[in-house]
Amino acid sequence: MSTQSSIIVFIVGTVTLMLIAFTLVIFLITHKKKRYEHLLEKQTMENNYQNQLLQSKLEVLEQSFKYFSEEIHDNIGQLLSIVKMQLYNIRSSSHEQEIVSKATNCNELLGKAINDLRNISHTLNSAFVSNAGLVDAIEKDLEYIRSAKDVQCTLHVTGEEYSIGNERELLVFRIVQEAIGNAVKHAAPTAIDIRLDYNPERLVVSIEDNGAGFNTHEIARGGIGLNNMHVRTELLKGNLAVTSMKDKGTTIKLQLNNLAVNSLV
Repeated sequence: MSTQSSIIVFIVGTVTLMLIAFTLVIFLITHKKKRYEHLLEKQTMENNYQNQLLQSKLEVLEQSFKYFSEEIHDNIGQLLSIVKMQLYNIRSSSHEQEIVSKATNCNELLGKAINDLRNISHTLNSAFVSNAGLVDAIEKDLEYIRSAKDVQCTLHVTGEEYSIGNERELLVFRIVQEAIGNAVKHAAPTAIDIRLDYNPERLVVSIEDNGAGFNTHEIARGGIGLNNMHVRTELLKGNLAVTSMKDKGTTIKLQLNNLAVNSLV
């Protein structure tokens, strides 16, 4: 092989190796860039979720304070006003039997007010929901509704109960609480029935009342209460179905799938 041929072979080989090396470097850079973009996208999704979750918790907290301040004013405030009136009347009573009767009544009313305040504080406290679990937290809320609103409330649980995580359970509880509050406030039901169906990969929660109902086409997602429930459902990556007819009551069904996955993102 001549010197000129050797030089050409050397140059071609060198260029080929450089092209291979350049291609490999470009591949590695592109791969790392895609991996970085994937991690960045995942982190962005996580941050967005956390921001949405925080915003949701703040909204729930504000709504809870508003709701329970109204309950304290309308229900417990009324009980204490009656107690005050009864105590005032005791001063003017001359018969011992009448005094004992009024004192006993005051004691019962104060006991009811204390119990209602305890239930309110429990259902307002997110830590209570986490510690008690979803089923017990819902039952505590229903206990208050039975006592304060004279509404027949039932809770049915099918399947083997399991934890879906504190964040999920808090969001589900707030959805149930919102549904109950809306029903009691706007529909005047005499009965509310809640069902929790536990399956290994799916949890279905339904809230049914026999109240006034409403036209779902007119309200759609425009109502604040319904919109809040939909926002929380989106955070849970679940499905929410609302069916209602005027004078026929309302049924709200929440379904969560793929519960074996620990992360909500």
